[in-house]
Amino acid sequence: MPQFVSAFRHRALHCFELAEAGDLAAHSSVSAEWHPARIEHLYELAFLRVFIEWEIFLEQTFVRYLCGYRSIHGLYPPTAGSYCTTIFAAGSLIFGTNGFALWHNPTRVVNRSQQHLTLCPHEVVIQSNIARLEHFAAVRHRIAHGQIDAKRKFDAATMALCGRRYRGGRPGRFLRDWDRSVTPSRRWLEAVGLELVGLARQIA
Repeated sequence: MPQFVSAFRHRALHCFELAEAGDLAAHSSVSAEWHPARIEHLYELAFLRVFIEWEIFLEQTFVRYLCGYRSIHGLYPPTAGSYCTTIFAAGSLIFGTNGFALWHNPTRVVNRSQQHLTLCPHEVVIQSNIARLEHFAAVRHRIAHGQIDAKRKFDAATMALCGRRYRGGRPGRFLRDWDRSVTPSRRWLEAVGLELVGLARQIA
């Protein structure tokens, strides 16, 4: 299996640095241009990029497991038939006529894994962390969508993650806030991103 975890971690750290640059700018000579709302938008952009990298990681590792790639965790036989002979064939199998597969919904990822592979890490790891992954997906949806339902689910997610709602249902405020459940405390952007990297290590 290629070093997808290392690549994901590297890109996540780059996104953390992007958001941190906004915080640093707020204390510089251009601070008037970087008021809190703009920095929060930068945090949202950084989180969206982290989540996209998570989705890319899930897809790239899954199609390789379908081809019989082995990771440090093992080899996972197909539920029926044999392994795909090429990455393209594996992609065609899961993409179908759509030409793509969605990876943001953890339940769909688990179902897809159960359909194609036997006890694949995508199934086991994601099923074990499905509630938190649904909360992270709700943050992603709130950034990408403006519907009332997205705001409602975002509010529910932050209540579950840190015990509070954020005025206006603004995900940037949450992501820039501090996760004080760990020592030293860290921004929620980094907390969520590093948790995803940790899950990636368990998957591949």
